[in-house]
Amino acid sequence: MRTLPFVGHAKQQCIYWDGALENFGLRVYGSGHRVYVCSYRIHRRKRLAKLGRADVLTLDQARKKAVGYLGRVSANQDPQRESDESRQLKLVDELCDLYVEGHAKPKKITWKSDESMLRRLIKPKLKSRFASSITSADLEPIHAAFGAKHPYGANNLLKVYRKMVNWGKVAGYLPRDYETPTNGIVRFPERKRRRFVTTVEMPRLLASLEQEPNDHARHAIWLLLLTGLRSIELLKAKWVDIDWDMGTLFIGLTKNGEPLLAPLTATALARLRIVPRISGNPYIICGRSDKGHLTSLTYQLGSVLKRAGLENIRVHDLRRTVGSWLAQGGSSLHLIGEVLNHRDQSTTAGYAYFQTQQRRDALTMHGDKVLSFAAVGAALPTAPQLVQVENLLPARPEAPVLPGTTELRRRHYFKREALYELVWTAPVSEVAARLGVSDVALAKLCRKAGIPIPYRGYWAKSDAGQILKRPALPKAPERLPGLLRILGRNTSPHD
Repeated sequence: MRTLPFVGHAKQQCIYWDGALENFGLRVYGSGHRVYVCSYRIHRRKRLAKLGRADVLTLDQARKKAVGYLGRVSANQDPQRESDESRQLKLVDELCDLYVEGHAKPKKITWKSDESMLRRLIKPKLKSRFASSITSADLEPIHAAFGAKHPYGANNLLKVYRKMVNWGKVAGYLPRDYETPTNGIVRFPERKRRRFVTTVEMPRLLASLEQEPNDHARHAIWLLLLTGLRSIELLKAKWVDIDWDMGTLFIGLTKNGEPLLAPLTATALARLRIVPRISGNPYIICGRSDKGHLTSLTYQLGSVLKRAGLENIRVHDLRRTVGSWLAQGGSSLHLIGEVLNHRDQSTTAGYAYFQTQQRRDALTMHGDKVLSFAAVGAALPTAPQLVQVENLLPARPEAPVLPGTTELRRRHYFKREALYELVWTAPVSEVAARLGVSDVALAKLCRKAGIPIPYRGYWAKSDAGQILKRPALPKAPERLPGLLRILGRNTSPHD
C-alpha cells in the first residue's frame, strides 16, 4: 500500500479500488498522503467518504469501516450527515452577524435594536461557543443580570434570541431538532404603561416647555402634543412632506410598515410655520449636524420635566396623552385608533379625505383644549419685526413664573437685516438692555451673523453733529439660520 504511486494530473483524483470489496479504495495524493475511502450513492447524490489515514488504519480495519458505511447506506442513512452538519455549525458571534444581515436588516424596522442587544449582551458572554451548544442555563444568568435594572429589555432579549435560533434552523446553521434555549426561562412580569399628562399637570408642562432653549426640540414636543405622532415619525419628517393647502403630513414609513397621511390642524400648521429652517437641511426638526435631524427628545423633555417639577413622563407618553384626552372628550375608540394609526387602513381612496377630515376635527378639539392651558402669548409665538428701539418690547401680560424661578426668559427673533438696522439706531449697550441681554452677548451674535456694529466713539461723534457713514451689510455667512434668536430676561418697556 505504501508503494502505490500517484498517477495523473494534480487536480485529478488517484484512487486504487479494492478487488475484494466493491466501492472501497485507497486515495493517493500528489504529496504522498494516502487515505482509505468509500464511494456510495444516496438520495441521487454520489458521495466519497474518507475512512481514515493509511498510516493509522490497517487494511482490515478500513474494510470493516467501509462495510459499516455501506450498511448504513442500504438503510437509507447518509454516513456523512453528522460530519456535514458539524461543519455547518456556527459560533454564537457568527450566527448573530448572519441573523442581523440575513433577516433583521431586510425585514425588521427595529433591526438596530436587535443588533445592539446581541452585540452588548450575548456576544461578550457566548461568542466563542457553538450556537448549538447553548442551553437555558447559559442564557438564564444573562437574562437575570440585565433584568435587574431593565426587566422589559431582558424579556425582549429572549424574544430576539428565540427569533435568531428559529431563523438559524431554517437557514441550516442549527440542527432542526435543536431545542430553543429560551424555553423554560421565566420572564419578568410586565405591566402596561398608562402614564399620560393630566389636565392638572399640563399648565406646568407648557410653561416649562416655553423656557426650553433648544428651539427645534421645543417645537417638536409641541407638535407631538398636537398631532399624536410617534416621535421618530416627526423627527424624520421633511418640509416637502407637508401639504399646506390640504393640511396633511405624509409619513412614508410607520411602525405598522404602511405610509400615513397625518392630518394637521390649524394650530399644528401655525406651529410649523414658526419652526426655524436651516439652509440645506431638509428636515423639520433639525439636529446639530448641517443636514441631519434631531435623533431623540429624551434629554430635552427631561429638562422640561425637571423645571416643571414633573416625574415619570416619557416621550411616548405625549402620544398616550393625545389618545387619553381624545377618549375623555368622547371620541370613539375607532376614531382614536385612526388618529394614532394603531392599525392598518382598510378603506378605499375614495373615503381617504373623509377620514382625514374627521381625524382633523378630533385633533382640532384636542389642540384647542391643550392651548387653553398655555400661558398668554406662549401658545403661538411669532417672530417680532423690531427696528425701532421705542417699540422694541411692547407691553404684554406677564407669563406665569414656575416655582423655584424668578423670571421667564423671552425670545426675540430677528431677520439679519432688521438686527443690522437696530444696532445702528442706538448704542449697543442700550439695545442690549432693552432686549434683556448683555452688550457682550449682543456683540457676539452680531459677529457670528456678520453684522458690523458701531465702533467706540461713534455715537459721541454723531451727537457732536458729525456726518458719519455706516458700513454696508456684507453677505451672510454660510449655514446661518433665517431668523436670529436672542434669549433675554423678561423685561418691561419701563426698565
